[in-house]
Formats: sequence, C-alpha cells, structure tokens
Amino acid sequence: MVTKKSAVAVAVESTFKSISDFGYNVAKRADAVRGDGAWALDNLKGFPEDILSEDRAELNEGFRKRASELPKYEAVEYGVVDGNYLPVLQLTGELPKERYIVSVASAFSYTQQQFGAMKSENPQLYLIIQDVRTRVNKYCSNCLSDLKAAARKVLKERNPETSTRAATKSFAEFVESTLDTMKQRCKTAEARGNDPTANMKALDQAIIAFKVKMEVVK
Repeated sequence: MVTKKSAVAVAVESTFKSISDFGYNVAKRADAVRGDGAWALDNLKGFPEDILSEDRAELNEGFRKRASELPKYEAVEYGVVDGNYLPVLQLTGELPKERYIVSVASAFSYTQQQFGAMKSENPQLYLIIQDVRTRVNKYCSNCLSDLKAAARKVLKERNPETSTRAATKSFAEFVESTLDTMKQRCKTAEARGNDPTANMKALDQAIIAFKVKMEVVK
C-alpha cells in the first residue's frame, strides 16, 4: 500500500538537508519572528493590547498582499454560463464572453456598501467574493495573533521582573493600573469610531464615582 505524503512533508524533504539543517532554519525564523514583535512594540502605538485603526488597516493590507501569493488564495477566473458563475478551468469548448477574475485584491476592492448591495444585485458573485474575504480575513487575524504573541514574548524579555512586581503591588496600585488600562482602551476604541459602547466621558464619571466609593482618591 502506497502512503501519500502531505504537502508539508514533501516541502520539508525538498528544502532541508538534515534535521540539523531544519533546526537551524527553525531558529532563524524564530529570531525573525522576535524581531517582528520588537518592531511592532516600537512602532505600533499601544501594541499588543491595542492597535490604532489606521495601523491595523496597513497591517491587513500587507497580510492580504502575502495571502495573494499563496496557492490557496490564488485568483480564479469565472465564466458566466446561463447566469451561473463557473470556474473557467472547468469549462470546455468556447469560453463565454462574460468572465470575472476574483482575486484577493479584487475581493477587497469593494466598499462595505458596494459589497452589501451585491448580495441582492448579484447573489452568486456575492457568495464567491464573500468566501474569499472570509478566508483571507481569517488568515489576517491569525497573522495578527502571531504578531501579538511575538510582541508579548519580547515584552517579557525586556521586563523579566514584571510578573514579580505585579504580584507585590498593593491593591490600590492594582486599581490604578486597571483604571489606566480601561481609559487607554476606551480612548482607542472611541478613536476608531466603530464601538458605540466606548464613551470616554461616561467612563471618566464612572471612575470618579468608583474612586470616591472605594476611598482611593489621593
């Protein structure tokens, strides 16, 4: 019985000369990932706990550019046959005149309003593009999660005593730190403008009331 090897296994065999060579490359990539985490900490305001909307948009632009280079997100040309969108590679004979190329770039070229309108105006094309956007958005989310994890590791390396210091904080210090974090996140969310629950004025009033009640106002 012949056992088919996975694409990953084939790639490893064709790329690495030995386990030692593989280990070297793993360490090299790990160093690069740590370098990415350090760059993000130094250049993205509030990272990794928060990220400005404009920074997130630029990151996603880069993530999507990389996704477009991967086979699983490659562009697909569709031909319209009797109102149905079919991959051109599945068609035989003369190709239909009406054809569309759906790529990562084209899928994200629509505004939310245009994409929403497509749902009723062209439901078949909408579903095709929605699939691309969903899969690529997940890819981007995973990239961001990996970057945040790398940044947090760098933070621990830069501040190895952070955990110890946190454990010895007084309760009052813990309260102040927590409230500062709340304010920072609220400001960021309010700046994005897409979270109706973020209200800095209401939060400030709530914090004042909380401090009075807890008698931690200095």
